[in-house]
Order: sequence, then C-alpha cells, then structure tokens
Amino acid sequence: MIDDETFLLASRALRGLDHSSFKSHQLRFRSSRPFVRSSRKEPVHGCSRVSDGCTNCYAERISRQYGHTDHEWTNEFASENVTVRPDKLEEPYGLHEPTRVFVNSMSDLFHSEVPEEFIREVFSVIRNCPEHIFQILTKRPGRAAHLPLEWPANVWMGTSVEDDRVTARIDMLSDVDAHTRFVSFEPLIGPVGEVDLSGIDWAIVGGESEPDDIRREMDHAWAREIYRQCREKDVAFFQTVECATAGTRTATHSQERRVRRLRATEDPGTARSSGDDHSHPKGDR
Repeated sequence: MIDDETFLLASRALRGLDHSSFKSHQLRFRSSRPFVRSSRKEPVHGCSRVSDGCTNCYAERISRQYGHTDHEWTNEFASENVTVRPDKLEEPYGLHEPTRVFVNSMSDLFHSEVPEEFIREVFSVIRNCPEHIFQILTKRPGRAAHLPLEWPANVWMGTSVEDDRVTARIDMLSDVDAHTRFVSFEPLIGPVGEVDLSGIDWAIVGGESEPDDIRREMDHAWAREIYRQCREKDVAFFQTVECATAGTRTATHSQERRVRRLRATEDPGTARSSGDDHSHPKGDR
C-alpha cells in the first residue's frame, strides 16, 4: 500500500512538467513545449453537462461570465450553446515552433452538436501540422470511437473520468484508434475502483480547483489507487490539483530517495522519443 507521504512526494517531484494545457481558464489555446499562447478562440465553443463531473464546470462559468453563452449548459440549450468556428481552423498554421496544443478547453469536440464534417476539418488541420501535438479531451469517447476517422499520429486523445460511475468511458477510449490515449481523472470526486488501463498511455489525476464553498474535495486514497494501477500497467502518471481533506507531514530525506526510485514516466511524449511503435489494440501492451 502506498502511504500519503510517498504518494504526494512522487506527484510533487514530477511537477517540473508544464501541464497548463489541461487547465485553461481563458478563451484561447493553452500549450507547452514551448509554451505558446493565442488570444483567439477555439474552433468549438460550448458544451452540455453529461455527469456529476460537470457540476462545477469552469468552462461554463467563464463562458457565461463573459457573455459567450447566455444559457445554462444543459441539453435543453445545447443547440444554442455549442457553436463551431470554422474561421479559427487556421490558427495552428501560425505556430512557428513545435507546440503542444489543447484543442478544446472550452468545449467537447465530440459533442453531438458538432457536425461530423467539421470534426474531419479539424483533423485535416492536425494532419497538416505534424510538428505539433494536439490534445483532445472528451466526455463522449463513444462517438470518438465510432466515427469513421483517420487518426493522425500527433493526436493525444483522452477522456474524463470523475468516479466509478463513468469508468465505461475508459473502455470506449480504448476502442479509439489513436496513437496516444490518456485518461483525465479530473475532477476526482470519488473512487474509481479497479479499471482496465490496457491501451492507455497516460493518467492525469486531480481534485476540483473551485472556490471553497462549492469545491468537492478529493480523498488521497482514491488517487493512490489510480497511481498503484498505473505502476502495475506501466502507464505514465501525473497529479495536478490535490484538494485533499487532510494535509500530510513534511517528508524525510529517506522518503524522498524512495520517491526518486519510483518508475514514473510522467509524459507519454517521453516514451514516443524512442521511436517505438506504440499503436496498440486493447489488451496488447
């Protein structure tokens, strides 16, 4: 069993990575390696809630605060809230250095209101920019898996899982024919139990980064269980916001040495640098 101190030291020791691409609170691309910002909007804006992980959605709060959407992000108003912006498809061509781009911090590219043809146009741009990595995160991996798409090798495709009620999304993600697949266990609001990480390259774990009066806190035990399963399945691991109910003591030097010995490749890009073929069907690792 991994104790609190070892787990937290392991996650903190890995925070040298720039993971800002997964937490954009502005209407712009957030990217890293190198870090590049664009004040332009994303090709899709808006979404609708599908599970409890959406309850305190930062994207909805920011969008409504700045008047980009007028209604609550519910299915009732999805047709009004979800909009595509074809004029923004040219943005990646303006990035002059290899960049990691998060495609949809304020939306879900695989929302049912996003036309299949527009998704193909997004993928065409990605295919035309092989020097960049494009991270796509969805709560609708079933649609991503069943659309007849040709997946460029520079797509990192992920799904969000907040607790054990939605772990079926991991299985759906495994059916996506992407070169790199990741699971964002954010916001982690409950245990996920034993999950099948076959075919998954990266796991991101974090609590809810919201004001105290609405934030649902994360139990470190839930995160430790994910960490353990990642180590067993050779899946890269990264922890973001802790939001735990209780603090931990300052670690000793011996614990720090133990953490450094933990085998943790915290970015799937590191594995890709070897040039190995990491295209893998579910269950074939």
